[in-house]
Amino acid sequence: MKIFQSRISYSLQCKRILAYPVFCLLLISLGIVSCGRAKDVGVLQGSPLDDLPTWITPLLASGVRPDWSADGSHLVYLDSLVGNVLELNLETGVSLSLTKHFDHNGFTRARYLANGDLLLCGPVGKEHNEEEKGRWHTGLWYLPRDGNQPAQDLKEPCFEGPAVSRLDMLIAWTKSDYPNEVLFARSEIWAGRIVVNAGQAKIIDQRKLMDRKDFMYLAFLETQDFRPPDEVELIFTAYAYKGGEVMGFNMRSGEITNYSQDWAYDEAEGVFPDGNSVAIEREVDTYTAMPVGDIDIWQLALDAQGKSRRLTHFSQYSGFGANNPVISPNGRKMAFGLRIKGGEHGNAHGILLYHFDKAPK
Repeated sequence: MKIFQSRISYSLQCKRILAYPVFCLLLISLGIVSCGRAKDVGVLQGSPLDDLPTWITPLLASGVRPDWSADGSHLVYLDSLVGNVLELNLETGVSLSLTKHFDHNGFTRARYLANGDLLLCGPVGKEHNEEEKGRWHTGLWYLPRDGNQPAQDLKEPCFEGPAVSRLDMLIAWTKSDYPNEVLFARSEIWAGRIVVNAGQAKIIDQRKLMDRKDFMYLAFLETQDFRPPDEVELIFTAYAYKGGEVMGFNMRSGEITNYSQDWAYDEAEGVFPDGNSVAIEREVDTYTAMPVGDIDIWQLALDAQGKSRRLTHFSQYSGFGANNPVISPNGRKMAFGLRIKGGEHGNAHGILLYHFDKAPK
């Protein structure tokens, strides 16, 4: 998500990477350097919003990182990369804040839990870095949906976004030392279960699923989603591994599967409800952990053959891209963001809807 940078987001921003010359030399020695760009990138002027296909419609003029409710009637999202959590009623078009009734330092993620409450990531303390506002030093929070209580600190670090089960209160999350360390930084994926007793939430049955040793220390990891329908497999991203690969971890056998099978920058996002494919952020012709920013959304088959198809062409417009796709529970729609190239990693200037029933098959 930003310079091996966290996102592990590995969007490694050059300004941070330059602070680690040994790391840079390692990347060069491995040959993972960006080599050319796609021919259709930045060839059009204006905005993708100027000429949307009939199957893509604007939804919100502002907002980032959407997530669908279990019945598909609402979207929860953030008003900024570190900000308040809001919920949109898709029938009425009205958004309500879910976090303005208590003091906090902002939140970076919001996911619906199986019981309808929310799992949040957000800074655990005051952050002096005004540019990043604590987005890389976050923890997990539990927010009841009654609208009266503040979020409860779950006392666990959270690097970027957690994965949330649709079946029960199982979650998975990443523990990372980034950005304090990079070359030898910790990057671990953990799983656990949230229980609520007398209104107080905590995480039980915690166990580490994997870490960088599973990738010869060449990858940084980020959880993304459990694969339906049985959710035996956890979908995650291995940043800087072949440029960024969409991977799966079988929680019964411990087997790890590479689904990308390419040298493009791939980042896992929302899994389709049939479990056969996943929406990903991809930047083609990028062989490093540092995407230039010409990112679009693709649909990748979860068959380990690397088959995919492109869903958006926003990077054809100079300075734009598409990001953060999440699939509706019935599989008919995809909410995603309008990305501005050159902005902070994960930025979006509004949320759009992709209608699969209207799109070319």
